[in-house]
Amino acid sequence: MKKVMYSDMNSLGSLVDVFLQNPAISVGMKKATLFKFWHKASGKKFEKASEAVGLNLKNGKNVLTVACANAAVTSELMMFKSDILKKINDFAIPLGIEIDDIFFSHKIWHDPLYSEKINENMNVIDENPYKEDLTGFDPDKINISEEEIAQIKENIMKNKALSHNQQERLLSSIVYDLKVNKFKNLKQ
Repeated sequence: MKKVMYSDMNSLGSLVDVFLQNPAISVGMKKATLFKFWHKASGKKFEKASEAVGLNLKNGKNVLTVACANAAVTSELMMFKSDILKKINDFAIPLGIEIDDIFFSHKIWHDPLYSEKINENMNVIDENPYKEDLTGFDPDKINISEEEIAQIKENIMKNKALSHNQQERLLSSIVYDLKVNKFKNLKQ
């Protein structure tokens, strides 16, 4: 049986101390600790519907990023933002972090269990069944008369709500669609 040397334990302790003195690790530990306190600041109502996922510096301010289960949760948390900010800072300030703002988003929410249930109950279609078959389509080989293009351009330019760049993109899009339609008609 091997003897435990207490001097080995001391060296392990000093190794942990050195490890925690690394600024990146220290900041990471503080963030992870702060994220664990999110549910205490947001309250039991939002415990399963929100999660602190990031802490970023934006314009010199610490912004806490919170993922929300849906738009309703995002809206409701926004209404209580100032109260939640005060509560989260009660946990953050002792860690040496002061939160200046909170960013809520349901677009970054991910619940693996929910995703699995949805995928089990749905047949996922990999292809769009309504996508047109444009095999052999080459827009450079389809001609549209200069008259037709000029008439379209004249009508687009009448729309003063669009910027010049938007007008050009719209013209390009319409011409492309006309070429697609001509190609489909030739194919029939």
